Amino acid sequence: MTFYHLIVLDASGSMDCIRRTALSGCNETIQSIRSLQRKSEQEHHLSLMWFNSNEKSHYVYDNTPIDAVEELSLNDYTPDACTPLYDAVGMSICHLQDQLPKGEKTNVLVTIITDGLENASTLFTTQKIKSLIEELKHMGWTFAFIGANQNEVLEAQKMGINNSMAFDTTPSGTRSMFERSNRAREAFCMCADTMSEEERDCCFFDGI
Repeated sequence: MTFYHLIVLDASGSMDCIRRTALSGCNETIQSIRSLQRKSEQEHHLSLMWFNSNEKSHYVYDNTPIDAVEELSLNDYTPDACTPLYDAVGMSICHLQDQLPKGEKTNVLVTIITDGLENASTLFTTQKIKSLIEELKHMGWTFAFIGANQNEVLEAQKMGINNSMAFDTTPSGTRSMFERSNRAREAFCMCADTMSEEERDCCFFDGI
């Protein structure tokens, strides 16, 4: 079984206060996915994209086999400017969709991490994102939204996402968020082949 992980990470200016902790959390996620592959018969690929209104989007890894993924340095993540959340989500999932087999169900896990609201998109609207996500969920994709400084449940549901979690933008809050997310990711991958579409859509963070 092959899993495709897409992490869409906010790199707007407000994330600078947790830059080091967020980077450390990403490295822990890489380690967690690599460990998953080593102790199972699964194959894992990682796409990691951070976004802000200066560069729009920056791929650190693009559908890369996890064994070829190296840990990140501070030069790989430079928060600045505003939050084109919808454009980042739309462009990244369309890009990954283009790389996968057409018309086949695939195990894709999309994790969106942001500390603020959409405020700079020009290509994608809320409705376009929601329609795209609803379509992909029927193809085996699972979406999780992790948000701070907002009503994360409401913002996730606007995009058609029912898996959501809040975090505090402090070093300890960010560390806790990545720890919880990694536990949920591991639990999900170990039982994904027995989960229904409904369970994938709303139970990702259950029991963590």
